[in-house]
Amino acid sequence: MAKRVMTYWNLLGIDPTADESVIKKAYASQLQVYHPEEDPEGYQRLREAYEWAKKQAKVLQAEETSCDLDEDEWHSDTYDIDIPDDPDDEISVLQSSWQAGDFESSPLKRHPAQVFFEQMEELYNDFPRRMDPEQWKILMASDYMWGIDHQSERLSGLLRFLEKHRHFPRKVWDVLNQSFYLLEQKEELFELYDEEEIAFIIGQIQGTAELGYACFEDRQLDFDIEHYLTLRQDAQTLLMVDNPVAARDDLAEAHAMFQDDPDLQLLQAKCYLRLGQNSEAKFCLQQVLKLKPDEHEARLLLAHLSYKEQRYDEAIEECKLLEEQGVLNQDVMSIYGNSAIELGRIEQAWKLYNETEPIWQEFYHFQFNLMLLRMRNRHLFPQEHNPRHAEYKKRVRKSQMWNYGMLMFRLSWLYLFLFVLVYFIFRLPPVFLIVLPIILCGSAWKTLRTARMFIT
Repeated sequence: MAKRVMTYWNLLGIDPTADESVIKKAYASQLQVYHPEEDPEGYQRLREAYEWAKKQAKVLQAEETSCDLDEDEWHSDTYDIDIPDDPDDEISVLQSSWQAGDFESSPLKRHPAQVFFEQMEELYNDFPRRMDPEQWKILMASDYMWGIDHQSERLSGLLRFLEKHRHFPRKVWDVLNQSFYLLEQKEELFELYDEEEIAFIIGQIQGTAELGYACFEDRQLDFDIEHYLTLRQDAQTLLMVDNPVAARDDLAEAHAMFQDDPDLQLLQAKCYLRLGQNSEAKFCLQQVLKLKPDEHEARLLLAHLSYKEQRYDEAIEECKLLEEQGVLNQDVMSIYGNSAIELGRIEQAWKLYNETEPIWQEFYHFQFNLMLLRMRNRHLFPQEHNPRHAEYKKRVRKSQMWNYGMLMFRLSWLYLFLFVLVYFIFRLPPVFLIVLPIILCGSAWKTLRTARMFIT
């Protein structure tokens, strides 16, 4: 039987405190060290320390209100406990050590699931706390989340909860995913639950349909934030299914409630673009960039709109700003290059082509490659600025020679085969070999006529 000194505060990794929030955060942090599945004994000791610390915190709070806390009492949490060799006996000893200090009667116990999801709803309804991922990490560290018996119950309960409570920042979605392993079992979720609901959840976790929440931080929200977020989400969904008319109504109602949301302004801009209302779309895009200057999608849409309306200088300026912000993809290069071509700056377009070769070689981009084909047309533009004109011309000639050679072979192979067959079977005299150049000349003439037709 080994004897060791057990200090609950040391196990939690904190100094003695009466602040329960500090204790909860410490417990959540230590769960990464004493995982229930990897170290069940360590987890049990951590759990005992956590329960004891919460009870001790209440005692300390009560004593602080009545009198000054004696300094020696802070160190009364160290116990000399005989730890048996049997882990089950060890757990019972640890349980008795803190149960002996239970100063308050146990409340009527409810089902852990009911308690957990009530706490989850309470946290959700407190909007400032809802946006804080640390608050969700503390909740996810509760005993209910680690019980193996509640595994399937937890998942179905979460999905029922998310049917009516679905507006979270991306970081909170990450916490939920890490706690419930949603991405790891998405195939099973699609089979067992509503596909649209699961697709929405997966999209939020992966960020493919992410809407921001930063604009709501440190603000006094004097409107129904839940209704606003629902309108914003519904409008995004309607735009994704190409229903801008219905989306416009939701966006207008949401905009009347709150005007400083860059994501809402961006959705409005996309809606106006679908409806052909370019001036309204431009105004919304400018508002987005005022609220969030580094919103790349809004600036790209503004550049595309400027190009579409033949304001090529403005389009180039927007593309340059995107480049300064570290965004230089084939969408940007396509608008930049086409605008330069329309302004007669073919040299500038070729310079962009040469400087961004690693980017445009990554994958085939239709608009960008269409621009390149246009630039390589010697009938439209001079090729002296094309850095690869000589190489391209050589490659084209080689390809043409190969194609014309194959064409000539296809036109003459049957005649050649018949001639060789007759010549050797009937053992014709050499004078008949004159037929061979006649056949080849006829095929060459047909090939030249075909080539001339393609060239002209």
